[in-house]
Amino acid sequence: MVIKNRKMLIEKLTGIHSSKKSYYVELKKKMAEVSQRNTQLEIINQLAKNIGINMSFQEIIENLIPKLQTLVNFNILSLYIVLKGGLIKRTVFSADESNGKKIHETFIQNSDLQKPLKGKDMNVNAALWYVLNEKKPLFHRNISLKGCSFPEDVELVKQGITSKILIPLLVKDKVTGIVEVAGRQAFNENDLLFLQQVADQLAVCLENVSLYNEVWQRKQEWEITFSAVTDLLVFINLNYEIQRVNKAAADFFTLSEDEILGQKCYRLFYGRESKCNPCLADQVLKNKKTAYQQTRTRYNRVLDIFAYPAFTEKEEPYGVTYYGKDVTSFVDSIKLVSLGEMSAGVAHELNSPLTAIVGNSQLLLRETDESSPHYQLIKDIAACGVRCQRIIQNLLTFSRQDEFSFEEIDLNQIVEKSLGLIAYQIEKNKIDIVQELSPSLPTVLGNPQGLEQILINLLLNAKDAIEEKYMDNNDSQEKGKIIVRTRAQPGKFVAVDVIDNGCGIEPEKIPSIFNPFFTSKKVGKGTGMGLSVSLGIAQSHKGFINAESTPGQGSIFSLILPVSASVSEELVGETVGSTNKPN
Repeated sequence: MVIKNRKMLIEKLTGIHSSKKSYYVELKKKMAEVSQRNTQLEIINQLAKNIGINMSFQEIIENLIPKLQTLVNFNILSLYIVLKGGLIKRTVFSADESNGKKIHETFIQNSDLQKPLKGKDMNVNAALWYVLNEKKPLFHRNISLKGCSFPEDVELVKQGITSKILIPLLVKDKVTGIVEVAGRQAFNENDLLFLQQVADQLAVCLENVSLYNEVWQRKQEWEITFSAVTDLLVFINLNYEIQRVNKAAADFFTLSEDEILGQKCYRLFYGRESKCNPCLADQVLKNKKTAYQQTRTRYNRVLDIFAYPAFTEKEEPYGVTYYGKDVTSFVDSIKLVSLGEMSAGVAHELNSPLTAIVGNSQLLLRETDESSPHYQLIKDIAACGVRCQRIIQNLLTFSRQDEFSFEEIDLNQIVEKSLGLIAYQIEKNKIDIVQELSPSLPTVLGNPQGLEQILINLLLNAKDAIEEKYMDNNDSQEKGKIIVRTRAQPGKFVAVDVIDNGCGIEPEKIPSIFNPFFTSKKVGKGTGMGLSVSLGIAQSHKGFINAESTPGQGSIFSLILPVSASVSEELVGETVGSTNKPN
C-alpha cells in the first residue's frame, strides 16, 4: 500500500498524532522519552558489567548511586540483605550534598518486623514485612513522624523526606534483599518501573556475589584444613599428574607447590621416567578399594602410603588421593638397632683373632727378607688383616652412639675444613676442585665433626667415581672435576652439593646405596658403610642426603639440613654418630 498523504506517513513513522502546529513539540517530547529509555538500558547494562563478584555491598551501592541519580531524583538509597539466622543487614547511602555523602550500616532481626494492620498506614517495619512476605514492590508515598520505627527515619522526616519505594530482590522466587529509595520529591510510576528493572539486575548480581563469597569461603576452609594435615596429601589425575598437594608434601619434597603440580607421580616419588609396575593408582581404581603400600622414595625416605580412589557422581574414575606418612625413622631405627646389635657382636668376636693375625704377620715381615718367596704372602696377610680391621671399625662406628654437643655452625667453614683435610689427596690424582660457596649462608645447629665426616665421605666417593671412569677410559680428553656448592632456602634448609663428573650410578642401584654393606664400587675399593653411617648422622641432625646420578655423566649428592627454630630446639642435647673418619 502506497501512502500518499504526507501527514499520515509522518504519523506512521514517528507514532505522533498531532497538528502541524504542535508537531515539533511532540516530536521533541518523543525523542526525550527515547533518549531516557536508552539511558535506562545503558544504566542496567553498566550495572551488570561493573558489579564484580569480589565487591562488597558498600562498593556495590557506591557504584550504583551515580548511575541511578541521572534518571531518578532521590536523596537516600538503602540496601537490605537477608542474611542467615533471620538477620537483615541494612546499608544506607545518603546522597544529600548539604550534609555530605554518608554510608552507615545497621542490623534488623526478621522477627522484629511487624505485620501491617488493616486500615492504618504502614510504618517502616510493616513495610519491610510486607515486601519480604508478599514479594511485591511497595510505594510508600507519605512518611510521617507517626510511622517512623528507626531513629534514622525520624531524622529523614526532619530533613523533608516524603516518599519511598521498596522493591524486593527476587532470585528463583526467593527474596534475598530489598532496595529502598527515598526522596524529598514524590516518585512516579515510571520511576517505579525503572527501579524494578534495576532491582532485577541487582538481584542477579548480588546472588553472584553471595555465591562467589560462599564458594571462596568453602575453598579457604578446605585449603586451611588440607594444609593443617601434618602428613602428606597428594591428589593425582588419571594421567598420573599431580593436581593438589598440601604443605607437608611440599616440605617433604623440598619443592614449591608450583614446582610439584603437573609432575608425574612416579617422577616425583621415585625419580622414574616411566610408570611403576605394579602401579598403586591403577590398582585402587580397578578394585575401587583403598590400598596400602610401604615404599622407599627417591630421597631414601620410607612412606606408608594409603591410596583412596575418587569417582564422579556417575561412578566414573576421577583420580586417586595419596595419604603418606613418613616412617623412615621408625623403620630405620628397627633395622639399625637389630643390625647394630649384630654388627657389634660380630665385630667383637672377630677383633681378637684379627689382632693376633695382624700382629704376628707384622712380626714375620720384620724377620723375613724381602727376597724370600714367603715375604709377599706374609705382606698380603698383613694388608688383608688391616683391611678387615677397618671394616670392623666401621661396624663398631655403625652400632655405637657417641655423645657430643651441638653448636651454631657455618657450613661454609665445615666445607673448607673438610677440603683442607683431603684436597691434596684428590688433586694429586689430577682432579679439579671448584668451590661455589654462598656468602650469605644461615647458620645451622649441628656437630662439626659429624658433618665433616659426611662431607669427607661424599668427597672421597666422588674421587673414586672419577678415578673409575677415567681409569677405564684413558683416551678421554675430559678432566675430572668436583664442584662443592652451598645454597639455602631462607627459613627452610641449608644444603651442600657435591657434584662430580665420574662414572655415575645406575638408576636401579640408587635406592640401595644407603643400605649397610651395599657398594657400587669395584671389589676391594669400598666396604659399603660410608653412606650408611653418613645418612645416620644427617638424620640425627633432622636432615637427609639426596642422591641424583646419570650413568657415564656423574652424580650429585646433597646434604640437606633444616634451619627452622623448632628443629633447632629439638636438636639441643641430642646425639649423633661417631666422629671417626669414614673409609
